[in-house]
Amino acid sequence: MALIGNTGTVEAANPAFVSSAGMALEQLLGMEEADLDAHLSTLDLPRRRVEVSVDALRAVHYLCNSAVPKQDMRHLARVAEALREPLASIYGFTELLLTQNYDEPTRRDLTAMVLEQVEELGNLINERLDLTRQTDPPGSSA
Repeated sequence: MALIGNTGTVEAANPAFVSSAGMALEQLLGMEEADLDAHLSTLDLPRRRVEVSVDALRAVHYLCNSAVPKQDMRHLARVAEALREPLASIYGFTELLLTQNYDEPTRRDLTAMVLEQVEELGNLINERLDLTRQTDPPGSSA
């Protein structure tokens, strides 16, 4: 991710972005956004640009999935699918708690449901991490 200031220049970049850009952080800082885009277009990696604006800063994400092996992408898709249901439940129950005026027993029940879904989410994440650690070759870092 690179942060583009209101002057249209790079004000900060995270290490992953610096590495994928193939430039030193010092070279990126102060670079005009158009020059950055031109440089990135010369790289042999298909990228998708996503912008998030907050006040005078824009976080510009350049997403690239070509460097991720297909089996890793499939694994990531399975993990995302498994996480989707508890996340949707947490979102829905929390939205109800914030927007509706429930009596105290109902609020406690809804809060308990959110807690159950958070637990489920934590368990799913831990299971996936354990599976990843079991399938990583010895000496690799997961």
